[in-house]
Amino acid sequence: MLRSLVGRALTVARAPAAKATGQRAYVTRLQVDVMKKALKDAEMVVNPRTNAPEPQILASYQQKLRSDPLFTQLVNMIMRDGKKALAERLVYGALLDIRKHTNKDPFMLVSDAINLVSPLMDTKSGRQGSKVIQVPRALNLRQRRRRAIVWLLHAVNNRNERSFSMRLSGELQAIVNGTSGVLEKKLQLHKFVLDNRSNIRTTQPK
Repeated sequence: MLRSLVGRALTVARAPAAKATGQRAYVTRLQVDVMKKALKDAEMVVNPRTNAPEPQILASYQQKLRSDPLFTQLVNMIMRDGKKALAERLVYGALLDIRKHTNKDPFMLVSDAINLVSPLMDTKSGRQGSKVIQVPRALNLRQRRRRAIVWLLHAVNNRNERSFSMRLSGELQAIVNGTSGVLEKKLQLHKFVLDNRSNIRTTQPK
C-alpha cells in the first residue's frame, strides 16, 4: 500500500513555474494528501525506551542507509555513544519529512544537497622559512563529504524546529533551494584557497 501510494504521487507532473525557474516544485494539495495517507498507513512500532509509536523503517530504506557510503557516513557522524539504531531512525525521520514536503526521492535530495556543499579543496599549514603559511590541497571524496556533513550538522543545531529529524530535513531542503548559510561557508573556503594559491610552489616536500 505504501509503495503504491508513493508511486502515484511521484507520477504527478511538475508545476510549470518550477520548470521555468529550474527549482524543485512545491507539491499540490492532492500530492500532500496522498503523502499524508501513505505516512498514516505506514506500519508503526513502539519504542521501548519512550513507549511512543514510531514509523517502522522499511527494509529497502534500512538497506540503503547501511550499504550506501554517503548515508553510512552521515549516520556515523550523527551517532552518539554508539547508538547507531537511534541515528538511523533520525535520518529515516528526515527522509520521510523530505518526501512529504517535496514529493521527491529523499535519497536523491540528500545526495544533491551534500554534493552542493562539498568543497573541492582545503588548506593545510606549511612553513616558508620561519613563517607559517596556508597551503591549498585537494580533498578526496570522503573528505569532501565529511566537511559538508560537519557544516550541515552545525547548521541543523542552530535551527528552531522541534525535532532533530525536522531540523535536518529543513536544512537539506534549504541547501537545495539555495537559502542555506552552509553554501556561503563553501564559497568562503574556496575564496580562502584562491587567496593562498601562490603558496603551493613555496613549500618543500619533506
